[in-house]
Amino acid sequence: MGWWSLLGLGVTAPTVTDDLCALLRAVLPTFIAMAERTRNSLPDASSPDETRTFYLLFNSHVFNLYAVLVQWNPAETVRRFPADEVKVENNLKRILDELENVFVSQKGEEAGRAFERLGFKRRECESYPKLRALRRTLPKDNTLDEDFLNDIDYIMRIHRKSAEKQQTLLQNLEQALDFFYNIQQFTTELESCPINFSEYPLQHVRELAEKLFGVVQTNWCCPCRTGKFHADRKTRLSLTQHQRFETTPAREKAVSRSEARFRILFPTNSHDLEWQDTEIAVTKQHDVKEKHEQAKNRLCGIIHNLNRGIRPRMVVYAKNLWQLVADAETNPLCPPQVQDDKFRSLKDLLGSDGSNRVSLMSSIEGRDRLILSFVLATSLLHFVDGPWLQASLRSENICFLVSNCSSLPDITKPYLTTSFTSLAQPPVPRDLNQPHQYPDILSLGILLLEIARGAPIDFEESQDRCVVALECRDKWVEACRKGSSRTIPDGLFRAISACVDPTESRYNVPDKKCPKDVAVRKVRKYIFERILYPLEDALSTAYEIKSDRLYADIAQAKEARGIGSIDHQGECGREKQLAGEEWLEHLRGKVHQLLRECQDRCDSLREEAKKATRVKVAVLDTGLQLPGALQENYEGAERINCQQSATFIAVTGDEATREWKVDRDGHGSRVGEIILRFAPIADLHVAKVFQNRRDLANPNMATQVHKRIADAINRATNEWKVDMIIMCFGFDERIPLIHEAIYQASKVERPPLFFAATRNDGAHKRMAWPARETLVIGVSSTAGNGGASAFNPPENQAYPILYAFGEGVPVQVADPSNPNKTKTEYVSGTSYAAPVAAAMAANLLGCIRMVVETCSPEDRAEYGHVPRDLERMGDMLTVLRRHMQKPHLCGVESLLPWDFLNLELLKKNKILKNVAKTLKKG
Repeated sequence: MGWWSLLGLGVTAPTVTDDLCALLRAVLPTFIAMAERTRNSLPDASSPDETRTFYLLFNSHVFNLYAVLVQWNPAETVRRFPADEVKVENNLKRILDELENVFVSQKGEEAGRAFERLGFKRRECESYPKLRALRRTLPKDNTLDEDFLNDIDYIMRIHRKSAEKQQTLLQNLEQALDFFYNIQQFTTELESCPINFSEYPLQHVRELAEKLFGVVQTNWCCPCRTGKFHADRKTRLSLTQHQRFETTPAREKAVSRSEARFRILFPTNSHDLEWQDTEIAVTKQHDVKEKHEQAKNRLCGIIHNLNRGIRPRMVVYAKNLWQLVADAETNPLCPPQVQDDKFRSLKDLLGSDGSNRVSLMSSIEGRDRLILSFVLATSLLHFVDGPWLQASLRSENICFLVSNCSSLPDITKPYLTTSFTSLAQPPVPRDLNQPHQYPDILSLGILLLEIARGAPIDFEESQDRCVVALECRDKWVEACRKGSSRTIPDGLFRAISACVDPTESRYNVPDKKCPKDVAVRKVRKYIFERILYPLEDALSTAYEIKSDRLYADIAQAKEARGIGSIDHQGECGREKQLAGEEWLEHLRGKVHQLLRECQDRCDSLREEAKKATRVKVAVLDTGLQLPGALQENYEGAERINCQQSATFIAVTGDEATREWKVDRDGHGSRVGEIILRFAPIADLHVAKVFQNRRDLANPNMATQVHKRIADAINRATNEWKVDMIIMCFGFDERIPLIHEAIYQASKVERPPLFFAATRNDGAHKRMAWPARETLVIGVSSTAGNGGASAFNPPENQAYPILYAFGEGVPVQVADPSNPNKTKTEYVSGTSYAAPVAAAMAANLLGCIRMVVETCSPEDRAEYGHVPRDLERMGDMLTVLRRHMQKPHLCGVESLLPWDFLNLELLKKNKILKNVAKTLKKG
């Protein structure tokens, strides 16, 4: 920087970051235009879905990048976060590197003429010479006319022939987009709310809710045989049942402002062991048409004298409580009588499990968490400074009904735990030493922040809650900014800041002389404009959820989500059985012979060095229970690691069936036996995460199953330090808790390779997750002759997919007539192709490790890095595809390892050198 700039008398020279950002801003519109142009010109019939999807994603990424960058000041970012200067520059280069590589050679005839017409001249002394040349050719008026785009079409090829290169391009764009989005400073300025609180269609709810409280309090305060007043007991008010959430008047049928319905749970005894669901309507009318009679302080008797399956109905009018004809409830999902142990508090969900630092809340989808936040903000709008909030909203007094004790609750349907105590409470004096003047709003902000973080905020007695909340908010934003693909909806950030930042609410504190109703209205207006509306905006922007339809979305019983499946079928076709036997004979005759030779060469090594060549494979399944002598032999040879195998199934009273050595299903045993027999270089680590395949399909066990799988991944990665993890199951949708475990595993120093089955439903369903996860190698099936199996799902080239032997796979199982003897069973499915593929990768990795350990010092110095390289997913896929895949007439290439892993290529370390050469080429 020159002296003139230091003195403020000149213009500071642009930094590298400024220069790269300006270049990217200039050229991105051309890429946006070309992607849209190409996508719109693709013929519907002949263009593959993958091509259309690629252009759609590419266009979306570059468009969103441009939208972020035109509003972003890199110099300001670096000033605020100096430590991120290198990250900013690297992410700019990540995008520019990809875009620089889309240009074709100037040697082509058509391309050469287009380059000439555009005046496209590269300067080799520049960084990104092609992109800078493109910027110099851009029309001065920034109008990209058809002639210009026609020429551009000749000189660049955005679409890549290789599916992996396409995926790399899209991943780099997406990761850079996430980085730049998260690094931007959120706005905290007062923003005008486009909707008017005076037109809020649910203004009447507050008035009717207060009327309900007063009348029920009068009728609930009756002495009973327990000698205790019911008003001292807790009650639970549903915050969603019969409630509406629109923020603007409806265009069609308007909400009635003269009545409202509520659902309250009353305890049926003094110990709160059971709750009675009760419906109470409140109306401004002076009479009701239904048959009714006055309760006359008989609420206690009404609640106690109900038969099972009955839900009482009542109405409040003319300042009295009236009983209506009760409802009979037959829906098992909505029982009128609920046991207390069916509830879980928000505090319970935020707390971490003893065996896992991750809370249950963190495994719940962001969509449901945002809906819960919106519902809580709506409730505060109705109840602030009113009788229902005996204490501020806290995680202890928000709870949820669990449909089954083993599953997560639906957090979009919260209850407020309160009690009908006296309304007369002394006003809390305003303490000017407290920076936040609205405890109820601060408490809501803390709740919203805890829900968003998925973790509680701990306060010490000496700490100010507002200060701690602000610190947690800033740490949360920083953590999200540095995380993987985690973005914070701007509306959620604004709502939380409006709650916890005292400078935002300070000027909304009513004057002491202000009448109470005016003061409350001013507070409610602040909640509506600064908290509720931003949350509504976040729901609409992030999840396309409109507030006027939210009540219907919440009211619907959720379909079973997060359930999975394991594919298995027996193979009776003799032709496929024979092909399977032939496949296995090839493997034994060549690959296993090679591995035996390598193992013989390792005999002179120290025991520790020999163990280091072994490949550690974890199988997440139903356990391992091989026929007696077979399992004993494997354990005796230390092929099964008994010290590093475990069950992840909680104690249920039947200790025998939960042990990892007990397999009541058989699937895990077949998968484990495939690894042990097909990969003699591999040692098995058993992680029992299901009792049987039915566990996966049981919606009531979904949460347990997800947690078991995530825990098993964490332990296999961090404690057992395995080389590979096999998952022969799949889900229709991504499971956040399992995805987080896979992502965290990918970040350790030596991450395991993940293999997963793609699914057996043919064209009826898309590929299962996690097989379609980019951090996982999905495996589809072939017959023994290499032909693709008919039950494979459609291939999506965006995901790393391998084809492996999976039809008529011979496995050793217990003979039904004598469990100590074995018999051969033939099985088919992608869930058996997955362990075969993992076994082939293990054979390759183990072979290379042994060759490096026993080769000459010169070769070890040159090729010692190869085993570590092969542990990386991308490098392993490269070698498998280059050397161990063979094409079939049907068009797929399946893993047939014996032409590469054989004794002939062991001479002069040809296998090692070929792998090294392949990895160098990439």
